[in-house]
Amino acid sequence: MKINKPILAWTEEDLEILRDDPYNLEDMNIEYKVQYNGDPDELRRDIVSFANSVVGGYILYSIRDDPFELIGMTREEIDNLKNTIDHIINLNIDPPPISNPIYLSSGLYVLGVQVFPKEKGLYGIRRINNPNKPNFRSYSFWIRSDGRKRQLSMEEVNTSIINTDRYKKFIEVRVELGLMGMKSKLKEFISVHGVNKSIRPITIRSYGFIIYVNNENKWLSLWLPAPNFMYPTTVFNTPPRTKLLDGDSCSGYYPITLFKEDITNHNITLPTVIKGLINTNDGTFYSEEKNITNDMIYD
Repeated sequence: MKINKPILAWTEEDLEILRDDPYNLEDMNIEYKVQYNGDPDELRRDIVSFANSVVGGYILYSIRDDPFELIGMTREEIDNLKNTIDHIINLNIDPPPISNPIYLSSGLYVLGVQVFPKEKGLYGIRRINNPNKPNFRSYSFWIRSDGRKRQLSMEEVNTSIINTDRYKKFIEVRVELGLMGMKSKLKEFISVHGVNKSIRPITIRSYGFIIYVNNENKWLSLWLPAPNFMYPTTVFNTPPRTKLLDGDSCSGYYPITLFKEDITNHNITLPTVIKGLINTNDGTFYSEEKNITNDMIYD
């Protein structure tokens, strides 16, 4: 059962409803904590993961999750925790989280913190807070899912930003075997195609693939080389450094013979999974996964 009302209106009765609900597990929009563990980075991740989620959520301090128990804390502990949250989160979350001490009949309190979802884009957390360090501008991104917080991959970050703001730049990417509309060339090229789906121009920098390396459980990046004396058969319908306007498309084709050499040199066995990628001045955009089997590229 969910308590769908502002945290400022919660009472002990609402907490008892959660306690008596057999499905009171932590989920997308609620988390129970026995106490604040003193880790400010963990607190930032907790708040940001809810703020980056679709509906936001509630963090309830001084409640044991399994088995569910209303523990409670003193007024002094409540004041200290509220000050800690305000100091660590500061004004970097908009709208800022709201906290409410929920009075218990035992004379103690549960602190409820309501976090509101960000309307556009995502909140990031600096990996290093020292501006003198070289990676000061490096961020991590977190979201709430399946009753826990998890770090987003850069692909997920890119997709989340695009889905929340139509003015953000976005290229829809797909990967195919062969030249479009030329069935006789089916096994001669592996190709990457993109369409600018935003209202702003995007400059193409390079095309490539990421291929799943089965035996190493990792992804390997392969970039389409520029046509030269070593790779004369590489084809770009839209060469790198071309600017795409809204609705414009781009394509890069890599000969299957070179693709075979690549996977052989890296000990990649088929079947495997690949994604097409297009690198731009505004980030890298990926296609959905595509299965590649032996009979697709070998006669």
